[in-house]
Amino acid sequence: MFKKELVSFLSSATGVLVMGVFLVAMSLVLWIVPGNMNVFYGGYATLQSMFETAPWIFLFLVPAISMRMIADERKLGTMELLLIRPIRSFTIVSYKFLAGLTLVLLAIIPTFIYVVIVGELGAPTYNLDMGATMGSYIGLVLLASVYMSVGIFSSSLTDNSIVGFVTGSTLCFLFYSGFDILASIPALSEVSTTLSLMGIASHYESISRGVVDIRDIIYFTSVALGFLYITAIGLRKGEKEGNSVLKYIYCVGAIIVINSVASPLLFRCDLTAEGRYTLADITKSKLEGTNEDIVVKLYLDGEMNPGFKRLQKETCEMLEEFKVHTQKGLTYIKENPMEMGKKEKKDLDEELTAMGMGGVPVFETKEDGQKVRQTLYPYARVSMGEAYTWVNLLENVPGLNADENLNRSIEGLEYKLTDAIHQLGISEDSIPRIAFLEGHGELSELDVMSATEALSQHFAVDRGKIGDDASILNPYKVIIVAKPASHFTEKEKFVLDQYIMRGGRVMWLVDAVNMTLDTLRNRPQTIGLYADYNIEDQLFVYGVRINNEVVEDINCAMIPISVSKQGEGSQLVPMPWRYSPLFATNTQHPITRNVSLVRGDFASYIDTVGGEMEITRTPLLRTSAFTKCNPVPVMADLSQIHRQPVQSEYNRQHLCVAMLEEGEFPSVFKHRKVPQGLKNVEKIREKSERTKMIFVADGDIARNDVRMRMTEKPKIIPLGYDELSRQTFGNLDFIVNAVQFLADDEGLMLLRNRSYAIRLLDRQKLADTTMIKTLAVSIPLIYVAMVCTMVVLIRRKKYGKHHVE
Repeated sequence: MFKKELVSFLSSATGVLVMGVFLVAMSLVLWIVPGNMNVFYGGYATLQSMFETAPWIFLFLVPAISMRMIADERKLGTMELLLIRPIRSFTIVSYKFLAGLTLVLLAIIPTFIYVVIVGELGAPTYNLDMGATMGSYIGLVLLASVYMSVGIFSSSLTDNSIVGFVTGSTLCFLFYSGFDILASIPALSEVSTTLSLMGIASHYESISRGVVDIRDIIYFTSVALGFLYITAIGLRKGEKEGNSVLKYIYCVGAIIVINSVASPLLFRCDLTAEGRYTLADITKSKLEGTNEDIVVKLYLDGEMNPGFKRLQKETCEMLEEFKVHTQKGLTYIKENPMEMGKKEKKDLDEELTAMGMGGVPVFETKEDGQKVRQTLYPYARVSMGEAYTWVNLLENVPGLNADENLNRSIEGLEYKLTDAIHQLGISEDSIPRIAFLEGHGELSELDVMSATEALSQHFAVDRGKIGDDASILNPYKVIIVAKPASHFTEKEKFVLDQYIMRGGRVMWLVDAVNMTLDTLRNRPQTIGLYADYNIEDQLFVYGVRINNEVVEDINCAMIPISVSKQGEGSQLVPMPWRYSPLFATNTQHPITRNVSLVRGDFASYIDTVGGEMEITRTPLLRTSAFTKCNPVPVMADLSQIHRQPVQSEYNRQHLCVAMLEEGEFPSVFKHRKVPQGLKNVEKIREKSERTKMIFVADGDIARNDVRMRMTEKPKIIPLGYDELSRQTFGNLDFIVNAVQFLADDEGLMLLRNRSYAIRLLDRQKLADTTMIKTLAVSIPLIYVAMVCTMVVLIRRKKYGKHHVE
């Protein structure tokens, strides 16, 4: 039976036609017809579009293969001959199923040439994710197995193969999309998840990403065996109709019970190269600890280019992974802002604008060369109960191209979504507290208003002086010392030191030279002098020395300079100001990963001391390869701004401006007495618990500009925003990430270190696609012709020989 089905299909014109049509249709979609499914149009080294298209083409291919298997047996009267033999009806159906599935595999095999072509076109060669591709092929075979079992069942209902084909295609469509259509009905929203899981689509989409889940395997296997079983029941002529119906019910019930019992099972194999669908333990912990349903509204929808389509798809797939581990439940809805009503769209724009978000303009070049402007909303609204927060899904790091930024966006999805759920799950009583230190001329509340507002989304932010209470800092997770301008007393140093010894975290933003841009507003020169805050010895004990020098850097920001002549109106021109360096970030650390260049003003640099200390050090910010150091006293003169820099003077490179230290720190009061006048003093701790601190040799990194400072309504310029160039530097992201990292005890910030390869096609190899298209279309067809010709020749040789004898 197995051999008969294979040979009869491959030796007939129908076999050649069916397989040929399938391969031609697949080739046209992937290589010829323009659109989102076209491999060349997408520009990514992936065959995901093939696996998204295949289920729809299989709706016709598989029923075309299976339509004759039992219908023709009935029509020719040979089924009765089979049934009177000592062969179980399930055995007959099973071998016909295996023969049909083998034929489908023979149709799939030529598509491996697509893998070779995409691999050769990759930049670098063969940079496609082979693990994900193989996982997708597994999903395709499992999908074909269910389609084939449904097709054989449909063929058993009639003796007309055409009727069997139409019935099979219809049933396959209903099982693939019908349950999702039902799930989309608002009245059935409470059971939408259950309905989706009853259909093929959700299971196929899960496994076609490259994630082999035991529950998906059980689903495909149980449904395929179920249809084969009820087909076998229908072949038994001696069965009473009532018994047959009862067995049908038992079979459906068994399928439901098996999948219900399997639903709690959580055994998954992520075949993707980077394990992109394997959630971190901290993510699973946050999801399993949720007490309310999570609802995510994804506004990234509508007409989009392949890059944003990929971001949307990856976001949905990440949310699907979240669903698996969520204790209560997670639902996500895609909404297209362009299809909203005017009022709803206006409210959305106003809410996003108030948070510094808004529509992102994207310019697309059509095939005719015309440029079209689109507005996209790469945001997600995550809610739990009445509380909600917004997530910006798009990373936009200046200096990176669109593909790199989109890849960074995908890398950050798990962190951003997990962090949003974490923030929504925190009760008001358990919100971590941080504080800006006051009392030493630190940056005022207005000067750090931008950072304070951003930090207040994650923390309760206070300000205050230390005073004479030794325990005053105990409630705070992080203390920020933002650009002090006067001496610390010994009592204050003791309180800070013992706070650190108890595991407290401090972010030090300290200027080693007293010098500001404000002094240049009324005169062309300013002098920088040594700044003594009486904490140098303390920082030294902690392993850091902030040098009394000011750096100049070739890579710097601009300031407006008047170039008008005497008697003419004022004319300002942007000029490079080398005392405002742009610091490069450490792309390998979660604090500074995906953070833009950070702007400084009159910065110094850091040296480390105490090599024997039990701490690890990580540079976070560095100067460029062309840096000059000016020891105090420093004279900054605007009249010299036009002078071209002498490269030989800028002979220092990559100086550390911000340093993270983690470990156990010695106490600065290890051999000192406790200062008098302090209350609530505990026993002196000479060595800290394991903790971490960040040292920055520039206090201005946290300072935002303020307009109309002395008025009732001062205007706060967002931290890092440069009004001259209209560019936003990474100062705000750096401050927020740094404080979050210091306060993070669970490792949530480590999710920011996710890294995925950018799998792109080589544009130079795509200059002439004619040969590629020819190979992609012709090779699979040649394969089909060769297989079918070989079968015919073997049959002729075999039976011709018997005939002669």
